[in-house]
Amino acid sequence: MTCLAMALTLTPPVSARQAFDPARARAHLIAPATQVMVFAVSHLDNAPKAFDPAWLEPVMCRLRAYAPDVILTEAMSGEQLAAIDAYKAVRGDAGKWAGPTLSIARDAQATLGITGAHAMAQANALIARPSPTAADRRRLAALLLAAGEPFSAATQWLQLDPTERIAGDGVSETMKTRIERFGVGRGEIVSMAVALAVRLGRPRVYGAGDHLADVALPDNAAFSAAVKASPDIIAQLDKATPSLAPFGSKALALDAPDRILPVFRTLNSPAFAAADAQAQWLSLQQSSKLAALGRQRVAAWEAQNLHMATTVREVTAAIPGGKALLIVGAAHKAFIEAYLQMMTDITIVSVPAILNARPTGC
Repeated sequence: MTCLAMALTLTPPVSARQAFDPARARAHLIAPATQVMVFAVSHLDNAPKAFDPAWLEPVMCRLRAYAPDVILTEAMSGEQLAAIDAYKAVRGDAGKWAGPTLSIARDAQATLGITGAHAMAQANALIARPSPTAADRRRLAALLLAAGEPFSAATQWLQLDPTERIAGDGVSETMKTRIERFGVGRGEIVSMAVALAVRLGRPRVYGAGDHLADVALPDNAAFSAAVKASPDIIAQLDKATPSLAPFGSKALALDAPDRILPVFRTLNSPAFAAADAQAQWLSLQQSSKLAALGRQRVAAWEAQNLHMATTVREVTAAIPGGKALLIVGAAHKAFIEAYLQMMTDITIVSVPAILNARPTGC
């Protein structure tokens, strides 16, 4: 027997050894781990017409008490938008995900005579200065718009005294109108993330959304045809099975003020996470009719959530031991939390515990 063969024979299997687990490193941190709250929402743009963002106050009060140092959303970052746009022959059209953001950014770049990358670099340098003046905030709003970060531009703009929300310091009248449009609306990026950042005095909100992973998606026509031929899959996707009835659209409708806390408690519960993951994703891998198409769709979904978890980890690098909040569509929560829990310096904050608490003033 050769030396190599002997070594392989004598080496215990991985199960008999202690396999490497990055999460174990948390036990040896020199300071408390960084806290991350992944807050699940049903996208508020799709809420019933009666929904009023003012109804969110019980939730917002609790998020203010949590006081995150950084706030992330499901919006795509300006950097990712630019990257997808540069590789659109491979990655597809980023405009279908970002609406007018790309064209608005290009117009702002032309007005300022700057590239998106240089606009972001200048914004980062300006954010690092303490005690920004009104002129600094206007300049930041202009730079962030040019960098493809309109929600961060609105975050700076809304921290100005209303009398200071004027054109100047790089903000043209057209840019002013556009920035202000990104500061209103009932979608969660504005009504929750931007509103919270403004209230807490944070300089920006970070886009953690991802569509780089779309390149891994299966052929849409073939996948749609396979789904249509699978009534059991359709029933799960529509939450039309008895086990999923508590998580259907009617059960989770935000159609009255007293529904806010119960609905968000459900969306952030382990029971919802398990049921939703099985219905929307794991079932695709378990269907013989979908076969490889289902596995490919789940692979793209996992890659998307891994990209989002990566962004959270990058952003939290600047706040070791601090607090982060990611506001994201409910389907993402379980996957992103699972990936973050493998990190060496991340601990997941329980959303149900936060929602069940009643901080002073809430």
